Amino acid sequence: MKKVNPSYTKMLVGTENIYALNSSGQLVAWDMENLTRTFTSDTIVKYTSIAKDNSNKIYLGTSHGKIFTINEDDYSTELHLELKKDYIVTDIFFNSADEIFLIVPYAVYDPIKDENWTNFEHQPNGVIVSKRFLFFFWKRTNHYFDMPQYTFIDSQDRIWMTRSFGEFGGSIQIFDTQNRTELSADIESLNYGSLFPKSVFEDKDQNVYITSGHQHFMNSGDIFQISNHTATKIYDSEDFRDTAETNPFGGGVFVGPGTYNPFDNKIYFATTDGFYRATIPNEGRIENPELIFKPELLWDREPLAIGVSMSVKRLDFTEDNRLVFLTSNNGIGIYDGKELKMIK
Repeated sequence: MKKVNPSYTKMLVGTENIYALNSSGQLVAWDMENLTRTFTSDTIVKYTSIAKDNSNKIYLGTSHGKIFTINEDDYSTELHLELKKDYIVTDIFFNSADEIFLIVPYAVYDPIKDENWTNFEHQPNGVIVSKRFLFFFWKRTNHYFDMPQYTFIDSQDRIWMTRSFGEFGGSIQIFDTQNRTELSADIESLNYGSLFPKSVFEDKDQNVYITSGHQHFMNSGDIFQISNHTATKIYDSEDFRDTAETNPFGGGVFVGPGTYNPFDNKIYFATTDGFYRATIPNEGRIENPELIFKPELLWDREPLAIGVSMSVKRLDFTEDNRLVFLTSNNGIGIYDGKELKMIK
């Protein structure tokens, strides 16, 4: 299997097209109906983020502090706003009032009011952070902003920002865009030292889910449901280790990103053993996850662990109920319930 070069780093499922950004900063588009590539931008502007507002207008952030909108008919772009400084725009969010918020190094940022937020309280994990004070001294702190790997804005207008530190655990930062403030991530029953976030998503009842997975000598994989600031583990891959495919690392399966499908009210998630779907349990844990397909994918080494990094980076659904997933090496997959097609 041949690796896609350059690889894709971001993905957006629109109404008419599937979009992706590659590691060279180019925008690539495929027609939603026949899955043919219809556009590739040049490299004059390096795009670093992509999002859509509540009317499905698409926005592109750049490596030099600019936000563009795109015309889906001819892929022409128009400058929407320019930041006061040349910040790299790594994420774009719109809340229910269509207010725009960005993630830039190293803050949550409102480009309209020129306000930023950095005072996020971090829960104990395996990472120690120190800040300089009085020029010559360093002091440990748990109040800072950490650039996230996986982000999500929920129906209550909260931005969830997560990061995994390999064998050292993970972090969650939460920002309330309505009240414009940092929120506590001290979630009951959640151990950050053994949390390795791979995605955040939400169901129709406003329950938030975090998938967690890791491969360090052996596999691990969990899914947590968060409601009323309390986490409940609804999936543990160790429960299915006897039925999981045998691999040299042992254990269960390495869980990657997940998503919620409103068509069947189930959650879907990627693992080293393939893609699964499962009924959301009313109580307890998932009992019978269904393996729906297992594509052949290329995997990279994990820099902060002895094992591989998750090759699937993001899951989403189209309006006609097709599962779309972004990979680190093999392009984008589209599964219609019967056939899997990879686009590059």
